[in-house]
Amino acid sequence: MHLANNLKYLRKKSAKTQDGLSVALNIGRTTIANYEAGISEPNVETLLMFSKFYGVTLDELMSKNMEAADPIISRAALKAKEKDQLLKAAFSPKQDMGYSSIPKVVTVDSGGNDNIIYVPVKARAGYLLGYGDAEFIETLPTFRLPGLNNSTFRMFEVEGPSMAPNVLNGDRIIGEWVDALDKIRDNRVYVIVHKGGVAVKRVINRLAERGKIYLKSDTIAHRHEFPTIEIDPADINEVWYGRMKISSDFSEPAEVYHRLADLEMDVMEMKRLLKG
Repeated sequence: MHLANNLKYLRKKSAKTQDGLSVALNIGRTTIANYEAGISEPNVETLLMFSKFYGVTLDELMSKNMEAADPIISRAALKAKEKDQLLKAAFSPKQDMGYSSIPKVVTVDSGGNDNIIYVPVKARAGYLLGYGDAEFIETLPTFRLPGLNNSTFRMFEVEGPSMAPNVLNGDRIIGEWVDALDKIRDNRVYVIVHKGGVAVKRVINRLAERGKIYLKSDTIAHRHEFPTIEIDPADINEVWYGRMKISSDFSEPAEVYHRLADLEMDVMEMKRLLKG
C-alpha cells in the first residue's frame, strides 16, 4: 500500500505545503502530516476528497507507487541522488559518518527553548525511519516540564514487560540526549534507537574492550523472552539517558507488602484489645 507516500508526493507535485493543503481541504495540518507519515489513515470520505483534489483514482492513490511511475520525477531524483552521493564522497569529513553529537532534528518553543518531543508506541516505526526528518518530527506532540532545561530531551512510550517491575508497559521514559557513545554508563536505563528498533533497556558499555554495547532487560519472569542484545556502535542512531519516568500504574504492592500490611493490622488490633 502506497497511500502515505502518494499523499506526500502529490502534495509536493502540486507545490503545496502542508499548511497550504490544510487550508485548501479544511483538514488540520497535523492530520495531513500524520497521513503522510503513515501514523494514521484517512477515512473513505477524506480519501474521496484527496482523489478529487488531485485528479487520481482511489486505486491509484492507494495501490500505485505514483512517484516511481513518474518518469520525470524518477530521472530527476536519480540524478539528484547520484550528485549528492558524489558530493558526500568528495567533501564530507569521515567523522560525520559516526555518531552525531546533537540530534538531527530538534524543535523549540517561542522562547527558543528545546521542546520535549513525545514518541508514542504507534509512532515508533515511523520514528525509526524519520528521526532525522523534520516534517515527520513536526507531527509528534511536544511539551515542556519544569526542571528539564539546558539540554535536549525526548519522551518514549514503553511497550512490553521486558523492563518490569522497574519500568512497566505503558510507562513513559524521558531521556536526555547523550552526545557521545563513550559516555554511556553501565547498568543505567537508556533509550537506544538503532537499526533494529527503539529499545528501552539497561545498558552495559563494552566499547573500549570489545567495540560493542549490550542491552539487558530487568524482567525475571520473562527473561527467556528477552535475552541480552549485542549492538554494534555503527548501528546506533540515537542514545537517550533515562532521566525521568512517568507512570499511570497503581498496581497493588507485592506479596511481601500484603503480609506486612496484615501484620500491621494485627498489631493494631492487639493494641486496641489491650487498651480495652
